[in-house]
Amino acid sequence: MHFQIVGINHKSAPIGIREKVSFSAKELGSALRQLAASEAIAETLILSTCNRVELYSITGDLHQGFQSAVEFLCGFHKIENDYLKKHLYCLHDTHALRHLFKVVSSLDSMVVGETQIFGQVKDALAKAKESATIGKQLNKIFEEAIRVGKKARAETAIGKGAVSISSAAIVLAKKIFGNLNNKKILIIGAGKIAELAVDNLYAKGVKTVIVANRTFDKAKELASLFGGQAVGFDQIFGCLQDADILISSTSAPHYIITYKHIAEAMKLRNHRTLFLIDLGLPRNISPEVSELEQVHLYNIDGLTSVCDANIRERLLEVKKVEQIIERRMARLEKELFSPQQEALSESVA
Repeated sequence: MHFQIVGINHKSAPIGIREKVSFSAKELGSALRQLAASEAIAETLILSTCNRVELYSITGDLHQGFQSAVEFLCGFHKIENDYLKKHLYCLHDTHALRHLFKVVSSLDSMVVGETQIFGQVKDALAKAKESATIGKQLNKIFEEAIRVGKKARAETAIGKGAVSISSAAIVLAKKIFGNLNNKKILIIGAGKIAELAVDNLYAKGVKTVIVANRTFDKAKELASLFGGQAVGFDQIFGCLQDADILISSTSAPHYIITYKHIAEAMKLRNHRTLFLIDLGLPRNISPEVSELEQVHLYNIDGLTSVCDANIRERLLEVKKVEQIIERRMARLEKELFSPQQEALSESVA
């Protein structure tokens, strides 16, 4: 049996492609069961984040395992096979194990050293267990990966001073406005990313925060943590007249902020500068709004410049983490994979 990864990430595809294959939390259970029903797939786990969608599987046939994964992605998301395939990567056995270790240690993240991916991997493992799509072999691999991730953070400074996706967005906000103390922030979404964004804003001195969510109680709960104001989803567009910065991080499957919404808001605000940060996947804000004067829109991929600086500062720590990974690989690969399996090429795509 082989350990195989079929995936797409921020390196292989732009956000416009990635958002088409992402899975919402509500979809994950049924998606896992559907993929596990494939004859070539013995065990499976799906990791879906802002920057990647990866299918981890145990398969007896690498070619059939790859084909099953591609057919599943295309069928589930109603995408043409050829359209998606050119953006996918496929790794197996030793190469797949090393990749997973780098993912959980945040070496493969857009922001090297960010902390969210570790929790996201643990959540993905828990969901696969809950959905009964994971067995002894995949469970062992992921438990080892989690141990590697913990060791990397305990024995290196890889996470020290690292900026998360949400805090990188705040860096951009400061570049546009300078001092953020007198700025009004509208947050759409009350999940973990939204909470991190508010936390980072407060660290920079922001005092006026408005939180909007489809579930008002969730908006109220998040707003109360920071002395902010909670509003209903139907009040978003009224709030746009006064807000300086909007950060959206919902799991909505469509644009919730359109060109028309922002165009009308800009008239009411006398075309004062408006900074929009779209942390959603799929994207929450129509990219067309960037055509409007005094409107600055950044999505996840637009944070690259901030992330590149982060990578340069962490090169030494990256090497330390890679050494931890290689030491663990040396002990584990012989246990998991036979010499014949290790000799296979990196990709079957």
